[in-house]
Amino acid sequence: MTRPLIIETPSLQSLRQRYAYAILTLFFWLFWFYLWLPVISLLAWLLGIENFYDQMIVQAGLEAFLELIGFYLTVISVLCLSLISWGLYNQIRFRGKERRTQQMRTETTELAHFFDLTPATVRQLQQTKNIELTHDDNGKLVHIDL
Repeated sequence: MTRPLIIETPSLQSLRQRYAYAILTLFFWLFWFYLWLPVISLLAWLLGIENFYDQMIVQAGLEAFLELIGFYLTVISVLCLSLISWGLYNQIRFRGKERRTQQMRTETTELAHFFDLTPATVRQLQQTKNIELTHDDNGKLVHIDL
């Protein structure tokens, strides 16, 4: 039996090796994004990101945004708290109560009668993995392809 490589089993790596691997990975991700900068710049130009810079930085739209961010966070917090409260209320209300009922089983003879088939055919169809059924415009079964 061969021993696993350290790279295949991170738990065998020392803390220094894990940090070195993480830093190296981060460096190469940043390099990857750096290589994509021309494409990102082109997309930003096409989408009018320079207008964003003009509105937010040059015309001091950032201050207006910072004034509104408190209100936005308040609304988001209220919505989150209301949803969490509703969930907790329902959890307490329905704890230990199983309100779902099990569906009644349909007998093979009932299915055979409904689809105008023999019970043996229904049993065979129930055990078949892939079936193609063709219905007419009224929903009546006209063809079975196994």
